Formats: sequence, C-alpha cells, structure tokens
Amino acid sequence: MKSSYNSNLTYKDLLESIIFLKNPKKIIEFGILDGFSLQVFSSKKDCQIEAYDIFEDFNGNGSSRDVVEKFKDYKNVSITYGDFYKKFLEIEDNSVDIIHIDIANNGDVYQFAIENYIKKLKNDGLLILEGGSEERDEVEWMKKYNKKKIKPYLESLKLKWKNIGNFPSITLINKI
Repeated sequence: MKSSYNSNLTYKDLLESIIFLKNPKKIIEFGILDGFSLQVFSSKKDCQIEAYDIFEDFNGNGSSRDVVEKFKDYKNVSITYGDFYKKFLEIEDNSVDIIHIDIANNGDVYQFAIENYIKKLKNDGLLILEGGSEERDEVEWMKKYNKKKIKPYLESLKLKWKNIGNFPSITLINKI
C-alpha cells in the first residue's frame, strides 16, 4: 500500500518519541551494554537517569566498565553496579517515570519485572522491555537454556501492553 507514512523507523526513533511524549523526570535502566538507549535517554537534560549493570558478573554479552567512562561527563546520568533481582528493594514505590529493562530478557525476567517493578512506576509510568515478539523468543540462547518464552507470558497478562518490531522487538507496558 502506498502511503506517506511508510518508513523505516528505528528503535532510537521510538525511544525519542517516548521521551517526547512522557516528558520523564526520572528513568531507571537495567542493562547498559554499549549505552545505546542510555545515550537516547540522556538527551533529556532535565531528567535524572540511574543506570545499573552487573558488568563482568554477567555470563554472556555484557557491558564493560568502559561505558562508565563514556558517560562520565553526563550530569544527568549515574551508572553503578546493580542487580536487577535485588535493586527493586531500594526503589521507592510510585517514584519513577520510565523503567527500561534489557538484561537477557525472557519470560521469567518479564514476570519478575511486573511483580516487582511496575509498582515503582508513577501512575502514568511506562515499563520498557527488550523482546516480546515470537521471533525474539526463538533466539539460540533462549532455546539452548530452555528459557521461558516472553510472548505467551505477555498474552496471559491483564495489563495493557504493546509489542513493537519483529527482532529484537521492544515491549511497552503501561502502569494501570
């Protein structure tokens, strides 16, 4: 179909649009890798971003501590060691505008995020998670380690969510 809206939008475009629409003051990010999403989020100068990673403790394609050096001059970004499975205990409920999770996501990570992090969001907050498409559920490591698929878990939820893209895909979940 011919349309002036046919385009190859990127995940950067999507994240920039979310920042524009949500106008966040506080973002928490788990999983930094090379800092792609952190770079996008940090462009909002009046927003404080807390980024956490387990760096060399991750058994896989993880972030190196070089990323801390990359963002050292960003006044609105703090990068520290932080375990996704423990950090929620330190975050106040209803205090965060956006939480972004990209830590080798699978169905169990999604379930943990919803059970422990959605309450950390403000009432109009947004949970952004890497993955969620059928194609993403079929990556080699998900099958090799028999990880719980994301798509069926999402479909079982009574929350409002939207999955975008085929691979790697991204899922948005509104706090209701």
